Amino acid sequence: MTRLALLALLALSVFPGMGAQAQTLTEVRTQLQAALQRSLSRSMMEGALPHLDLTTGQLTKFYPTENHEIILKMDEVYVMCATLLGPDGKEVPVDYYISQSGGRYGVIRTEINNRTPLKALMDAGRATRLE
Repeated sequence: MTRLALLALLALSVFPGMGAQAQTLTEVRTQLQAALQRSLSRSMMEGALPHLDLTTGQLTKFYPTENHEIILKMDEVYVMCATLLGPDGKEVPVDYYISQSGGRYGVIRTEINNRTPLKALMDAGRATRLE
């Protein structure tokens, strides 16, 4: 009987996906926030997040002010939102699209002052609140 129990434990360690529990909501939130912080620290220059407008060619510096607590989920992609300050002091929304690869989360897309795509995904029921 003991031998059978040891074999079962060995099988679970050989096939980790079978015995692994799903991440808790708190763990997912923490990992997403850490991924966002890593991405921001790599992207920031002199305390600002530079953004190139591909329509006008204008480079604008945005300054992070606050992260929103709400996280949205779309299949394997998460969306975290924040508020930035533009050079004129105006608040501008930013949406960070985050996905997981190789056990790590990373920002795969950033939309600054372009909430239209996210609203369309929410209206279509594709992006829902992570709860």
